Amino acid sequence: MPHPAAPSVLLLDLLLSRALRTYVSQYDLHHAEMTVRETIDFSSKMLGTNNEFDMLGEAIRRKKGVINEVDQDLDSFIKATTFGEGSNLTTNYIIKILGLSECADTLVGDEMRRGISGGQKKRATGEMLVGLARCFFMDDISTGLDSSTAFEIMKFLQQMAHLMDLTMVISLLQPPPETLELFDDIILLCEGQIVYHGPRENATDLFETMGFKCPDRKNVADFLQEVTSKMDQKQYWTGDQNKYQYHTIENFAESFRTSYLPLLVEDKLCSPNNTGKNKEVKVNAGRRVSRWNIFKACFSRELLLLKRNSPVHIFKTIQITVMALVISTLFLRTKMSHNSVLDANKYMGALFMAVVIVNFNGMTEIAMTIKRLPTFYKQRELLALPGWALLCSVYLISIPISLVETGLWTGLTYYVIGYAPSAIRFIQHFLVLFAMHQMSMGLYRFLAAIGRTQVMANMLGTAALIAIYILGGFVISKDDLQPWLRWGYWTSPFTYAQNAIALNEFHDKRWNSEFYYNGANTVGEAILKIRGLLMEWHWYWICVTILFGYSLVFNIFSIFALEFIGSPHKHQVNIKTTKVNFVYNRQMAENGNSSNDQVILPFRPLSLVFDHIQYFVDMPKEMTKNGATKKKLQLLQDVSGAFRPGVLTALMGITGAGKTTLLDVLAGRKTGGYIEGTIKIAGYPKKQDTFSRISGYCEQSDIHSPNLTVYESLKFSAWLRLPSNVKPHQRDMFIKEVMNLIEITDLKNAMVGIPGATGLSAEQRKRLTIAVELVASPSIIFMDEPTTGLDARAAAIVMRTVRKTVDTGRTVVCTIHQPSIEIFESFDELLLMKRGGQLIYSGSVGPLSSNMIKYFEAIPGVPKINKGQNPATWMLDISSHITEYEIGVDYAEIYCNSSLYRENRVLIDELEQPEPNTDALYFPQGYWQNFTIQCVACLWKQSCAYWKNSEHNVVRFINTFAVSIMFGIVFWKIGSSIKDEQDVLNILGIVYGSALFLGFMNCSILQPVVAMERVVLYREKAAGMYSTMAYAIAQVSVELPYMLVQVMIFSSIVYPMIGFQVTASKFFWFFLYQVMSFMYYTLYGMMTVALTPNIEIAMGLSFLIFIFWNVFSGFIIVREMMPVWWRWVYWADPAAWTVYGLMFSQLADRTEQILVPGLGEQTVREFLEGYLGLQDRYFVLVTCLHLAIIGLFVFLFFLAIKHLNFQRR
Repeated sequence: MPHPAAPSVLLLDLLLSRALRTYVSQYDLHHAEMTVRETIDFSSKMLGTNNEFDMLGEAIRRKKGVINEVDQDLDSFIKATTFGEGSNLTTNYIIKILGLSECADTLVGDEMRRGISGGQKKRATGEMLVGLARCFFMDDISTGLDSSTAFEIMKFLQQMAHLMDLTMVISLLQPPPETLELFDDIILLCEGQIVYHGPRENATDLFETMGFKCPDRKNVADFLQEVTSKMDQKQYWTGDQNKYQYHTIENFAESFRTSYLPLLVEDKLCSPNNTGKNKEVKVNAGRRVSRWNIFKACFSRELLLLKRNSPVHIFKTIQITVMALVISTLFLRTKMSHNSVLDANKYMGALFMAVVIVNFNGMTEIAMTIKRLPTFYKQRELLALPGWALLCSVYLISIPISLVETGLWTGLTYYVIGYAPSAIRFIQHFLVLFAMHQMSMGLYRFLAAIGRTQVMANMLGTAALIAIYILGGFVISKDDLQPWLRWGYWTSPFTYAQNAIALNEFHDKRWNSEFYYNGANTVGEAILKIRGLLMEWHWYWICVTILFGYSLVFNIFSIFALEFIGSPHKHQVNIKTTKVNFVYNRQMAENGNSSNDQVILPFRPLSLVFDHIQYFVDMPKEMTKNGATKKKLQLLQDVSGAFRPGVLTALMGITGAGKTTLLDVLAGRKTGGYIEGTIKIAGYPKKQDTFSRISGYCEQSDIHSPNLTVYESLKFSAWLRLPSNVKPHQRDMFIKEVMNLIEITDLKNAMVGIPGATGLSAEQRKRLTIAVELVASPSIIFMDEPTTGLDARAAAIVMRTVRKTVDTGRTVVCTIHQPSIEIFESFDELLLMKRGGQLIYSGSVGPLSSNMIKYFEAIPGVPKINKGQNPATWMLDISSHITEYEIGVDYAEIYCNSSLYRENRVLIDELEQPEPNTDALYFPQGYWQNFTIQCVACLWKQSCAYWKNSEHNVVRFINTFAVSIMFGIVFWKIGSSIKDEQDVLNILGIVYGSALFLGFMNCSILQPVVAMERVVLYREKAAGMYSTMAYAIAQVSVELPYMLVQVMIFSSIVYPMIGFQVTASKFFWFFLYQVMSFMYYTLYGMMTVALTPNIEIAMGLSFLIFIFWNVFSGFIIVREMMPVWWRWVYWADPAAWTVYGLMFSQLADRTEQILVPGLGEQTVREFLEGYLGLQDRYFVLVTCLHLAIIGLFVFLFFLAIKHLNFQRR
């Protein structure tokens, strides 16, 4: 039972060896695509608890259906536990114990995918209970559960510990009295010191000897946590109040050490156990899971995830099909001849594009690997999941995927383009692409495993892509590389793919036309010679072997990375924020400043009435498979009630009763489903755009921008949600007041961070969520589980804040799971729901919960409340479906026939009528602040977040610098002298690289940042904080200074190193085109995130469009050689405009004579116009087109975030 400042997680993590202990974390990390049963079943397989049942299954199979009468029951049992869906007995038993039977076949889900509820997700963390460990360490396992469910689970754990001689250490935040009574011993931790360790019954004795007594009707657990707190200690002092002095943690710890209690614990440890046998614990070697079983478990899970992630693979298949059709028709065989070097150049472009596209298709491995890493790290620690098992499974499953994708590409392009007409060469062509695809997947898998975060992995992926692309021998010929850079050429996988695929094509007999060039005798030999490629056939097999070798090496490296590299985010406690400034708060409380200097913000007290609310969703597929026949599933059934100003209402019910669903419906936060019934505000029909202005919603999941401080988060919320007539100094005073109320003043400058990884703890994050809503000074506040994840003291602080808020005349509704007696009795009214979304009580709680108790005890068969029992716990126990079934009543029907229901009907009818001389809520504009202030506020927030996002900034600037240096070295001084065609093509290579790769790299690094902020946008947009246009403008504008710095770094390094003429006008054009290129790539990255439901598909879409831009940029195939029906794409390709502008601005005035094979000598200008199609008259047009595409992408980004909402609620 840790005090909020106790590093209990650190203590638990140090104990015992992996073989005998297991740790259950408070963080819910699961594969969102798996069901609850599949998740727990996987843990069971990894921990070896289903081996015995597998043996039973084998025995029953050997019987071949012959069953003895004596064995009939046993056989039925064996069949039930070894065959069919959810066949593992241990899994089924744990699912039943954890109360997950109803959602066993439902997907776990995540913030973007609908799945099980928060409480159910917390229970699914009990997957570790299926193991064979002897010691269990469990961190906050009751968080998010109602008291009834928490008690059932704790009772089961107690029985396990006693019957099986297990050791269990469980940290709890708010244990109810009946749950606390299940424990044998208690450890009380405060600021890292043990204040008490001993039998539960003696826990209060130590404090009584020091003058502190637990009052009647006070939860002992709450007393133990509050008695050490400076803010709460005085109320428990039994001596003379004038003689009271604060007892420090050190005082309590010293008193404990000098008492008899430590000796009691030592005697227990030294004495034999209760059975009188000293047993030596051994790990049964026979129970260890074999490597084969581990592999089977991983492989079956990967197959399952492959099926569940089918949209991504379907998208990849469609992507490669579309690209195959495009490339086929671009290099169509009717337009392709094979008589000259120019024809061979065209074929070389087609072959290069095949290698590029197959490589790009493997890049989706980055997002898919990053997505599964957090769960892998958890399972590596807790389930001993080895990296080789995961990687081998992924690798084996990737082989058929690779065969399908490369087979699809080869089958659609080979004969349509008109490559060498030979079945053998077709197979050899396919083999090269298959080897390249496997190499690509292995490389990006490895980079994801060492990058570990989406931003870092994207940076490594794009940097590696640029390096192997540039050094692969096509963008710049091997013969034109600096001699000391040749090693780069030989290490690039592109080199081997390009050489192998070119050898296969140009060694065909149809390329044997005579052509003499520098020792080459045929067209086929000449093109290989000109491009600096290998010429002997035996190199084909060497190159293919090297590609497969690369694939093997990258996958082996991935295994090492998974085995030995840790998670990038370690669960940590920010020491600065754990020591609360009690003196300051104490002075505030004693001086009464918090009440005397309050900023009173005007608001209108409002009632909310809902009548006959019904809510349906489409029947989940899993339930349809299991026999459900209806098309819709009803989650709320005929719910009516009223929430009034100055009345604090609790919305309660067992897990899955529909509390959060009702709150979402009333607050207008549902994005799907079908709602029936009426909702009125102050007697007038509810309008969502108006309602969001006067309401606040504290969500169960704490969604905040991770790169802001606590104060910045509150300032942003207050800035946009308080009326425009509130002056800045008033706003700041109000923010400080709210921070004092919720006691987060000391966290003012703390970073919010990523949940479960960095920044604020779960309890601090919850308080921030409440503060963000309170600074808006709403008339109606909905709070979904405001005390979940908080210890007793923090929960009391939050509820005191909520009570003060209600006393100002606001309407507040809270869903709540495990309230203590004090918290429960601080509510004025209660709405109680049962599973199925039906109301079974709506009325006042009464003094000491008397009204609620009286109502339920009057129902025949309902057991009476025990003396001292928590009324909330008793109420949840008797309202469970089990009790309802046992006593044979329907609470919903009893409520509908009660006098209480009739009184509520009268109240509802009364509040549905508007008060005389009042008007419906009306606000003159859509938001509190005007559009300019919205833009300024959003830009301020984005600036703060970007500046503090060190990972993003370090990655983007280091990457820009590294790529700039690489470009400068690879293309060293190639622009200083132009002697032949290859020199111009090399300049075209650097221009092509500058126009495509750095911008795309920036785009892919930015996408995870935009995706993370999009979830926050959904919350802020639902709260009516700002218009979508303001957000879009801020998101785009904040990128500009960073972008300009990146372009300045790139231009100032690359321009002089590659030897372009150093004139002001030419440098200006180079810089301008780079800025515009960066802008449209950045906006294109934002747009793809806004258009797609997740980062994997966003990256896939951006790759697809990028490949289109790549193909039609004028480098792979020049405009003049494109078929007429594809030339329009060239003019619609932004990358082609950038290549056009850069080439023309740098070379249009060059008059040197160059040698063009097959065409003799030409000037550079003539070659640009004749071969590349770059003409003076289009120069202004391509510059204007850049500005147009930038405007178009901004518009599409705005439209997508305004109208597309991928969050499913």
